[in-house]
Amino acid sequence: MCDQWRKQMLLVAVVAVALVFAAPVMAQEGEDEPAAEPTEAELVDEALKREFAGEIVVTSTRRAEKLQEIPIAVSVVTSDELEDIAASDISVLQQYVPNVSIYQGRNQSTTLTAFIRGVGQSDPLWGVDPGVGLYIDDVYIARAQGALLDVYDVERVEVLRGPQGTLYGKNTIGGAIKYVPKAMSDKPEGRFTLGLGSFNTQEYRFNLSGPIIKGKLRGKIAAAKLLRDGYGENLFQNRDVSDKNTTAYRAGLEWLPSEKVSVRLNYDHTEDDAEPIGLTRLEANPFCLAFTGVACPPYPDLFDTESGIDPVNEVKATGYSLAVTWGISEALQFKSITAYRETDTRNWIDFDTTPLALADSEATYYDDQTTQEFQLLYTGSDVWDGVFGFYYFDGTAGGKVEAIFFTNFPNTTEGYVDTKSYAVYADANVHLTDRLTLNLGLRPTREEKHGVAFNVYNTDTSFTDYYFIAADFDDETTFTSWAPKIGLEYQFDPDVMGYVKVNQGFKSGGYNVRAQSTLFPETALPFDDEVMTVGEIGVKTVLFDRSLVLNAAAFYGDYTDIQVSTFTSYDSDGDGVDDAFFGNFLNAGDATIKGFELEYNWSSRSFFGLSGFLAYLDTDPDILDEDGDGFVDTQVITNAPEFTGSIRANFDFPLFGGLLTASVGYSYRDESMLTNEGGPDPRDPTGETPLEPLMQDSYGLLDAWVAWLSRNAHWRIGISGKNLTDEEYLTSGYNLPVLGAIQGSYGAPLTVIGTIEYRFW
Repeated sequence: MCDQWRKQMLLVAVVAVALVFAAPVMAQEGEDEPAAEPTEAELVDEALKREFAGEIVVTSTRRAEKLQEIPIAVSVVTSDELEDIAASDISVLQQYVPNVSIYQGRNQSTTLTAFIRGVGQSDPLWGVDPGVGLYIDDVYIARAQGALLDVYDVERVEVLRGPQGTLYGKNTIGGAIKYVPKAMSDKPEGRFTLGLGSFNTQEYRFNLSGPIIKGKLRGKIAAAKLLRDGYGENLFQNRDVSDKNTTAYRAGLEWLPSEKVSVRLNYDHTEDDAEPIGLTRLEANPFCLAFTGVACPPYPDLFDTESGIDPVNEVKATGYSLAVTWGISEALQFKSITAYRETDTRNWIDFDTTPLALADSEATYYDDQTTQEFQLLYTGSDVWDGVFGFYYFDGTAGGKVEAIFFTNFPNTTEGYVDTKSYAVYADANVHLTDRLTLNLGLRPTREEKHGVAFNVYNTDTSFTDYYFIAADFDDETTFTSWAPKIGLEYQFDPDVMGYVKVNQGFKSGGYNVRAQSTLFPETALPFDDEVMTVGEIGVKTVLFDRSLVLNAAAFYGDYTDIQVSTFTSYDSDGDGVDDAFFGNFLNAGDATIKGFELEYNWSSRSFFGLSGFLAYLDTDPDILDEDGDGFVDTQVITNAPEFTGSIRANFDFPLFGGLLTASVGYSYRDESMLTNEGGPDPRDPTGETPLEPLMQDSYGLLDAWVAWLSRNAHWRIGISGKNLTDEEYLTSGYNLPVLGAIQGSYGAPLTVIGTIEYRFW
């Protein structure tokens, strides 16, 4: 552990020392030509420019292009927007981006659950891949643990909606999220931000960037410490639940040996030491009275629990990357990205939410990944341009879960999944005329997976001996995919572009490490890839003298071999009563997903603007699995609200020699099912009534913020209020009918955070 810590801290120390010694030089450079303080009109104009989406440059297509010029349904949330609302992590994106659901997953504050257009994955167990790809510094993050990234040292977040198979490969079947950190600066930049607020919130953010050797070497360091008391209380242990305790830092060095070559080294590390998320009972536990002697109804307070488990929730995630860019010529650029990431997780989950060990589990996860990507970008022809690449992924994800059910059924789930993935890709634009462009893409992928599982029923809660082997397999399989894309884009005029395309993405198949293959041999077999084929038509416009950005997209998708995680109940002793269960994972069926998205951003060009979105999503599942696998046709596509929308009013005007900015916004989400861990309602002895306690009703969130920026831009003071109406809404949960365990966790209540920031240069 000490050796690992020393390795992790080495890069931070090197960069920190270098920047400290370079600080006088940086300061001097900043003082050589002191910038004139902006006028009031210039302050307002700059604020409005930041809010104008048409000027944003993104790298969603692996090229640097203006947001309005790329034929993709992509949204961008900038650092200024994230700073204004005092965002603590990227879950805030669902209030700014159409058809997106992002929240804390499965009892851990930094575990990511992400869905785009109804496609994603809520089960973070090893062997199960996400449905939305997450990238930081252009490096794919394969696992959900530690992936709910905290907001610091960020330039922007790009959200690509719909399959991104050609350019981003596997596990981008729903879309992709690109977290783009701040670039290392040629000029000295630095800031410190302090945030204080409700529930004893304490947020400390710091970053420093600039030249170390002018024209040759530059670097950056960034750090964040995010603390908050819990929203609820463990009534049995008299301690907080659902608190926050995150430490994160990044460091980077960029060497510029020539005008054409750059070598960039990046490092990031995140530690989550918060208490487990508080699970609250949504229904009375029918078994609680028999085992405890008292009834166990839902708690009066939504965030309270009375768990007796060890309050352990530890996540450590670390990443390294080396990016080399070579401008071979004005028309040809080569890029290499080499990266390594690892994550270690340990946590307890109390499914019964009582002081007794009726349904408790301790889980440890580990994973590591090595990736290599080569890119070749060509822009030297009026006839065509394109990006071509090779991608390699080598990763291992494994773990161990020790569980206790009804005090006398301890069991252990243990295993791992090795993955090796190889892909080449090509994405080209053929300019048929000055206005008409043909988009072509293809990404052949070969993926090799090796799954190992050894699951047993233990003799006692020491978990040392066992009396029954539930699963014992060691298997290998191979998956292939082509992920094609074809589309047309037409530039009606400089400010209006339309496109139509058909593209495909896939989510990798794998192994169910929770299998009960002794009684159900089919559960040891690998499940297949998910495949999503989408046709999309869209338009991007800048209207009314460039005061209004209006983008729209309509899509129709064929969603096949949907991977579903569910708890399957069964009769273990032949008495006709289901008294046991196991975690099943299967390809349940197909679905049709279609919808419409509208984004708008209007500025009066003086002091007022409006922005937001309106989205419609229709999911028609053809999930009719009647083969006895435990998945019923009453299920729906999860995390897919039919209507979502937002409206935000923005204000900018001079005040006290500086600039006052303010915003008030409302976001709406229709009802949606949060989990597909279905089953019959335990209150119905016939077993014919579907259980839907985790259907979240429609709700809306009201937020507001106001901030003042000094004329010299050194000081920024702001206050942000979230969920001002104190709306109650579920974000995740569990349904284990055999255990009578039906519980969920709620989103944040009303919170207010004040911030003060000082910018050094």
